[in-house]
Amino acid sequence: MAQSEQEAFSVEDIVITGSRIPRPDVVSNSPVSVVSAEEISRSNAAEIEQVINTLPQVVAGFGAQSNNPGNGTATVDLRNLGAVRTLVLMNGRRIVGSTNDGVVDLNMIPPSLIQRVEVATGGASAVYGSDAMAGVVNFILKDDFDGLELGVQYGVTQHGDSGRVNIDLTAGTNFAKDRGNIVTYLNYFDREQTLGAARKHASELWADGLDANGNPILVRGGNAVTPQGSIFSPALVGLRDPHGTAITGSGIFFAPEGWRAYKTSDGYNDRPYTNLQLPMERVQSTTLVKYDINDSIRAFGEISFARTEVNSTLGALPMGSSGFIPGFQLDLRNPYLDPSLRNFLSQNLDADGDNLVSVNINRRIAESGQRTNDQTRTFFRSVVGLEGSLSNGMKWDVYYNYGRNELTEVQGGGLLIDNFAAMFLTNPNDPYKCANGDPACVVINPFGLNSLTKEMRDYYGTPLTNRNLVEQKQFGASIAGTLFSLPAGPVGIALGVEHREERAQFNPDNLYVQGKAISRSAGLQPTGGSYDVSEVYAETYVPIISGKRGIENLAFEGGIRFSDYSTSGAVTSYKYGGEYSPIQGLKFRGLVQRAVRAPNVTELFSGQNNNAILATDFCNAGPGRTTAERDFCLRLGVPNAVIDVFQQENTQIRTLTGGNPNLDVETSDTWSLGFVYRPNFVENLQLTLDYYDIKIENAIAIFGGGLPTTITACRADMSLSNPFCAPLAKRTVDGQLQDVELLNQNIANITSSGVDFRIDYRHSLSNWGDLTYFIAGTYLLENEFQGSPVVNPIDCAGYISPGGCGSANPEWRFTQRLTWSLDAASVSLRHRYIGEVTDGRFAAALASGANAPRLAVPKAPAVHYVDLSGQWDLNPTLTLYGGIDNLFDKDPPYLNERQTYDALGRRFNIGVRARF
Repeated sequence: MAQSEQEAFSVEDIVITGSRIPRPDVVSNSPVSVVSAEEISRSNAAEIEQVINTLPQVVAGFGAQSNNPGNGTATVDLRNLGAVRTLVLMNGRRIVGSTNDGVVDLNMIPPSLIQRVEVATGGASAVYGSDAMAGVVNFILKDDFDGLELGVQYGVTQHGDSGRVNIDLTAGTNFAKDRGNIVTYLNYFDREQTLGAARKHASELWADGLDANGNPILVRGGNAVTPQGSIFSPALVGLRDPHGTAITGSGIFFAPEGWRAYKTSDGYNDRPYTNLQLPMERVQSTTLVKYDINDSIRAFGEISFARTEVNSTLGALPMGSSGFIPGFQLDLRNPYLDPSLRNFLSQNLDADGDNLVSVNINRRIAESGQRTNDQTRTFFRSVVGLEGSLSNGMKWDVYYNYGRNELTEVQGGGLLIDNFAAMFLTNPNDPYKCANGDPACVVINPFGLNSLTKEMRDYYGTPLTNRNLVEQKQFGASIAGTLFSLPAGPVGIALGVEHREERAQFNPDNLYVQGKAISRSAGLQPTGGSYDVSEVYAETYVPIISGKRGIENLAFEGGIRFSDYSTSGAVTSYKYGGEYSPIQGLKFRGLVQRAVRAPNVTELFSGQNNNAILATDFCNAGPGRTTAERDFCLRLGVPNAVIDVFQQENTQIRTLTGGNPNLDVETSDTWSLGFVYRPNFVENLQLTLDYYDIKIENAIAIFGGGLPTTITACRADMSLSNPFCAPLAKRTVDGQLQDVELLNQNIANITSSGVDFRIDYRHSLSNWGDLTYFIAGTYLLENEFQGSPVVNPIDCAGYISPGGCGSANPEWRFTQRLTWSLDAASVSLRHRYIGEVTDGRFAAALASGANAPRLAVPKAPAVHYVDLSGQWDLNPTLTLYGGIDNLFDKDPPYLNERQTYDALGRRFNIGVRARF
């Protein structure tokens, strides 16, 4: 990123991402950002997503700080259109996905072997096929290395934690009298775990509340499912505890001082126990080989292998009988039950005197530890092919690309539902033994903190193992070059065919499938399926006028791709546009592109999965709930006995999502218009400015666009005939939303528009070295998401989650770097700017016409990060380098989204590279 498109290449014919036609003019008509090897080196990043995420066109995807949500991978998301709509390539060819949705894990790409990264934004399906709706990220690897290079790097925060160790070894040599070259790269990377408890901002849990005067304030928050446990029944509401306090819809809490009515302050804070930095250990290797068979034919090959081990951690399992144990009854003969509570429940709930009372019990199973997920990923990719040139100068290639990605995840902190339920029924002859007669079963003591013994844990506890396999096969052949010449210049053309097969299979633990266990998920179902696509494409570049006064160059560019999917049928994508240079050094460029994206295996074939989604039920009692909402909530299934005190038990609501084999393709229309200016009166200066507009129709999304927007759509038209209200009638007997069905549909529309800008400049200080500078930024005009045609779109430009807006999406965002180089030494200062963002609940309220929320912290201020780095060539074979990231130790804002903001604080790194 420290060099412009012009400086990134030599002046010979090259291919730049965005077109397959080799041209001497390296400034593409698609807006392209180039991240150079120099920029990667100055960033001192062993995780490539740390560099990619500084691009203004990128909204942070999953990465080192993505614990929940997150799946242990590192992803890239262009324009906040979703990682599934960003195509990731290596040397212009596809990479097998890490999961069934086809999204590539950037951890599989060798950082030290990257020569440059080209990022072409906007729909690029005509050039590269499906998944390129938001754009393409193409990693170009070094393929001509002779020698041996060893690199060792270590990083740590100022707190002495979050350590990173990276060791690289690159070896290459020419062979067969320099007709061939082979490069082998080996890497070991180890990233240390850091829990939320290590930082104050990550260990505290706050919630919005009101003071005595009705003004918004922050109050200590917490989850109602606590390690102490609680019980609830509508029949308890209004009764008095031993202290004379009325019991509310939150039930009875098992406090250290004894049982009593639940208070808001009793809520559980699990943030200290979740990962702030995911631990990861990675071993990878890549070998690149090429061999000139003769002067016009070259054989090439790539073999990549990577194995990563990642652990993500969530708080201890929140277990609720209402969700998993139908017809649950508490046995009053439980020997651990407080006698006074036994009498209280017997008098008020046990009308038939059988010592069994219908209540719900909620308890966080803290004694079993946190819910862990130990993930082991094994990645393999190989490419073999031939390339060459014809006598007329046309270049051709043919290749076969195979990729395989296997994942095994072992989840800890799980619970056997039937065993857990059996532990609540007492053997009348032995109150410490279970009624089921199983000698291993002991009666449980869920009443209070740290009450579950090892014997109890052994009976209900279980690990769970899931396995996933993703496989990709691709064949391609192309020919490109100059077809013939016109008076204005050569006509370029590229023709090609491709055939690709995608297969994926997810096999959850049988206990998940049978509904007998719960851990990080519940009720998972197998996902499996495959599809194939055959494609043919063509591109052309036609110069129309050149060398005329007022028309230095005028040219047309076009492309078309026909794709035949085994699932979605035949579709067409295309592009057309061109360039106009009135004078030398100034070029206007523009493109119109139609892109398509076929549904992936997950979207098509996934079984129903259980998810926990942050959402607020409008049935919650409070001053904001209207009479009409109260009455409608009764119709949705909230019992009359609790309607006036009803509160959802958990901030996360269980939903069921799953595939739909009848999905159609997504389509998008993108147009961009901009200019590139290299003034002849200022040497080594380049300016670019581009406007873009992307509209995606029939986007695949879960029903209603997700639970929060489904709730909003129902609230806007409270009728049982409203399709968005139907899923909200899926409730437990006490009115809690549970297992809300939200399956995939071609139902959404997405729009994004804005302006990208960039300035590159280099200046010589003569005997004092050189200064280089760049600034790359974006101004976001619009980022709308419409979950369905009957829901008003939510414009998330300038907003951050919650409320349906996801990652921080500021209107202004830029990165700039100033580097001073003198002989063998250089010092570089990078400034990253993330503009102000507003709580997404304001965007949701604006879209629905609801009243704006009253929040104590409605905005996150603009954030400035400053990074310092430097390197020194001690001699021709040894380089010392180091840096400080987040130099001024800037904490993330209260409205924190960990993928975007730095959660660790000031970090130091130092490294050495030795060449032999």
